[in-house]
Amino acid sequence: MTTDAITLRPLTPDDAEVLAALLVQLYQAEAPGVLYGPIAGQLRLFRHLIDYEIAGGVCGRYLAVDASGVVVGSASLRSPARAIEGVIPPGTLQLAFASIGLGDTLRLLLSALRASLIAEVNLHPGECYIYSVVVDEAARRRGVGAAMMGQIEAAARARGARKALLRVLVVNDTARRLYLRLGYQTISRSPRFLDSLTFPSELMKKEL
Repeated sequence: MTTDAITLRPLTPDDAEVLAALLVQLYQAEAPGVLYGPIAGQLRLFRHLIDYEIAGGVCGRYLAVDASGVVVGSASLRSPARAIEGVIPPGTLQLAFASIGLGDTLRLLLSALRASLIAEVNLHPGECYIYSVVVDEAARRRGVGAAMMGQIEAAARARGARKALLRVLVVNDTARRLYLRLGYQTISRSPRFLDSLTFPSELMKKEL
């Protein structure tokens, strides 16, 4: 597979299931120990969250497809005009209890609480925030991540962004090295005194 054949396109309602599978992979790769329970239940939970996001009308999520139309990854983009979502969709807790069980739901809620200790990225005019970047495990180590980043940066420029920000977990050295190679620079780190309570991360920025 050649990366010049990768196309990034906006998410559609028909893509919710495949995006759910990619987000489950993202959690398992970046935050092992956060998401437990039957895989089918995890997928059902993420599908619920994605459907709610799509129904809201402002999604900002993209899928990367190869020349054969196979989905190989996903990336998401937030602009200053888009509010930070802090509301749990109706029915989420009940679905989580039924899908992954009480204990694993409580574990997930605790992880979300820990993550909330790190302040959300507030954007200024001319900035964008790139998040939920994930390459399907069958397509990794083929340059797909770099190709996706180039295209989502182009989408950001088309929206008027001049700077891109993203957050990367300190333990995710592979992603961090990729972002550095693509021209991102670390501008801050999560407070070290919170390292034992949350997921240490770095905030990175690139001029577009």
